[in-house]
Amino acid sequence: MSERKKILVVDDDPTICLVCRTVLESGGYQVFTASSATEGLALAKTEQPDLVVLDIMMEEVDSGFQAAKLLQESHPGVPILMLSSIAGASSQVFDTSALPVKQLLDKPIQPAVLLRRVQSLLD
Repeated sequence: MSERKKILVVDDDPTICLVCRTVLESGGYQVFTASSATEGLALAKTEQPDLVVLDIMMEEVDSGFQAAKLLQESHPGVPILMLSSIAGASSQVFDTSALPVKQLLDKPIQPAVLLRRVQSLLD
C-alpha cells in the first residue's frame, strides 16, 4: 500500500483546523495542524508535507501570504491551497499575482469541495 499523503493545515481558527483535519483524514490523508504561520513553517520543516492548506490572515493581515512565499522557497513544488473569509476580494485587497498559491478559496468550504481540490492538486 502506498504511503498516505501529508497535508499541513495552518489556520488560527481552531474550528477550521479541526474541520479540515476531520475531512482530510476521512479522505485518507495524514494531517498536521498549526495555529500560526510561524508554527506552520516550523512544522513544514519537520513533516515535509505534500500539500499545505493555508489561511491568509493570522498573526498579521498578510501572514498567510508571507508564509506562502517562505514555504515555496523552502519546499518548492509543494502546492498551497489558500483559504480565507476574504478570498473573493483578496485580489482587490492584496497583490496576489506573484503568490505561489495554486488555489484561493472562500471559507467556509464544503467538505466535498475541500477533498476534490486537495485531490486535484495532488494528482
